[in-house]
Amino acid sequence: MHIYGLIIGISLLIGINYFLSKNVIPKNHQNFFIFGLVIFSIIGARLYHVIDQWPYYSQHLLSIPATWNGGLGIYGGLLAGIIFIFFYSLLTKTSILKILDAITPILPLCQSIGRLGNFVNQEIPLWYIEAALNLILFFVIKLSPKNPTAKYFIGYGLIRFIFEFFRSDTWVISQIKIAQLISIIFIFTGFYLLINNYNSSKINNTSIDSDKN
Repeated sequence: MHIYGLIIGISLLIGINYFLSKNVIPKNHQNFFIFGLVIFSIIGARLYHVIDQWPYYSQHLLSIPATWNGGLGIYGGLLAGIIFIFFYSLLTKTSILKILDAITPILPLCQSIGRLGNFVNQEIPLWYIEAALNLILFFVIKLSPKNPTAKYFIGYGLIRFIFEFFRSDTWVISQIKIAQLISIIFIFTGFYLLINNYNSSKINNTSIDSDKN
């Protein structure tokens, strides 16, 4: 197995095991949920990279599926994963934030491990800086677990926004770095959740109170 794929696989297994330990979805849904989330995230991450590098891939169409050679855009994976979770939550009438709160605390650790793949493929010269910052974010959320989704959105949004100033290999449209634009959306979303104290425990308590009435 290619080392890059092995590293990504390890980070996925860590994230999956953590999420399943939280028991936020029924056991009979777990296989479907994990399979769908992983597939959506990988496809989203790959599409983000392919669109970014379309001048190359338009001439090398057979290279598009070759994820083992590198080329996964984390924001593409995150957005596609959130879309899958959104539709799952609609179909099952489960709080999307409850699901996200069971995933986001482990994401920075998985992303930190995943950045080792950039080292293996000799991508992103400053990969170790983002890996270290993601690791710090992981411990910040672990030590202060309330509102993990909000803290992840803010923390990773800030990390990526700043990190993009030092990269010249990312998606740009009309002089605007797409990753920085998404980072701003993440940051504002995170602050919105914090300001409104919008967390899964609050949702659950409200639901319980409504049932009592």
